[in-house]
Amino acid sequence: MASKKTKRNKFFAALWLLIFLILVIVFLVKKDDFIANLKSTNFFERVTGSTPEFIQNYEVKEKPNKTSGLVEVEETPAPGKSEIQTNGILDLKQGQKDFVEAAKTDEDEYEEDVTVPPPQTENPVEEIAAPKVEKPKPAQTMNVKLFFVQVDSDGNVNRKSVARAIAKNDSPLTSTIRALVAGPTETEKNCMSLIPEGTRLLGASVRDGIAALNFSEEFEFNTIGAEGYRAQLMQIVFTATEFATVESVQFLIEGKHKDYIGSGEDVWMWIGSPYTRSSFN
Repeated sequence: MASKKTKRNKFFAALWLLIFLILVIVFLVKKDDFIANLKSTNFFERVTGSTPEFIQNYEVKEKPNKTSGLVEVEETPAPGKSEIQTNGILDLKQGQKDFVEAAKTDEDEYEEDVTVPPPQTENPVEEIAAPKVEKPKPAQTMNVKLFFVQVDSDGNVNRKSVARAIAKNDSPLTSTIRALVAGPTETEKNCMSLIPEGTRLLGASVRDGIAALNFSEEFEFNTIGAEGYRAQLMQIVFTATEFATVESVQFLIEGKHKDYIGSGEDVWMWIGSPYTRSSFN
């Protein structure tokens, strides 16, 4: 029993010795770290109130940095190299920025200044026809019959009718009588008018088949005499009664009713009542 207890005590003693040796070895290996920790944490000052002098004066050795076996060379840039590289990068970026802005400006100017023509189609080009110039329409005319006179070799005055085309208007009777008063044209040969020169038609109206024709004072005097007065009245009556609405003619001088025209008793002509074609039979 006693031998077993002795063996146990020896085992524990050997175990404690082993542990002590391990601690000593660890202390020797990690001595610097251990002392540094005690010094940095002020362990003894907190526990006992003062730090041992050997710990306070102990200098911790710096451990060399572990390397990969290669010699590390600190590269010192050449003077101005870093600045040149930096400036080069900045200049490159600035150049790219300026290029982009210039491209945008050119694009904006192109869009503003240039007008894109519409797309051309494949349709054949149509010939532009020249504007048609419309010819003026000829004035509308109407055919009327005018009565002039013709003097034969014996001195007799006879009626002579002439067909003429005159401009058509809203007052055909007025236009026809004025054409008669103006006399025959150059193409209307072998006829003449005995209506006094300078006579003017001042107005015309038709009512109940009677055409009231108002002449100027020149119509009142005929230099040829009685045959001339009779001829001028005959010319007016036969021309006016060619219209279906006119049966007789009432003569007026300057808008007034007169009983006679002429310059004396022998050559006076009655105009106080309307004349018809039968008045000259």
